[in-house]
Amino acid sequence: MFLTQIRIDKTEAARVKLWDRYGWHRALWHAFPEKEDKEDRFLFRVDDFRTYFQTLLLSEINIVDQPWGGKGNWQTKEFSDDFLNHSTYRFQLKANPTMKKTFPEGKKRIGLYKEELLRDWMSRKAKNNGFTLDESTLIVGAPMDETFRKGNKTGKLVSVDFKGSLTVENQVEFIHAFKNGIGTAKAFGFGMLMLQPIK
Repeated sequence: MFLTQIRIDKTEAARVKLWDRYGWHRALWHAFPEKEDKEDRFLFRVDDFRTYFQTLLLSEINIVDQPWGGKGNWQTKEFSDDFLNHSTYRFQLKANPTMKKTFPEGKKRIGLYKEELLRDWMSRKAKNNGFTLDESTLIVGAPMDETFRKGNKTGKLVSVDFKGSLTVENQVEFIHAFKNGIGTAKAFGFGMLMLQPIK
């Protein structure tokens, strides 16, 4: 697995049309070889700092081309073989927590906003992905609505930051979660599990 960090000045980001999550997804899509399944082969997250954006890109294959002419600062490192062999980690997760709800027109996913529901969502995802949470360390950020435009349509996603400590219970499921992400809207920059081993 490869982790690429991209920092780009906000003025430059505006010039290359990095206005929302769909813009980032579309740009990063061009960083990889032409393969039909490449959309399933990378995860990313974007953090908004005062004067620049920082994007972290996790992929099974290394990038072959830097979009928008390579503008910004790009750094890539490869994970060591034993990175996913630890038993405990500190983690951060920018997620799109949702639940299915039935409406007269059918089932639809809706965003979660209440802290109790968000904690339950994170605990459930942990159980389904091979790890348990240290509940005493779990911090749930304030939910934020983010809008994006795709063609003539406008969409909205809820963004929530989770962080804390975890213990691996099933390594196979845990590695799958690390490589494939957690939750919905992964193509829009959600679901990437950031880890720091606790030694």
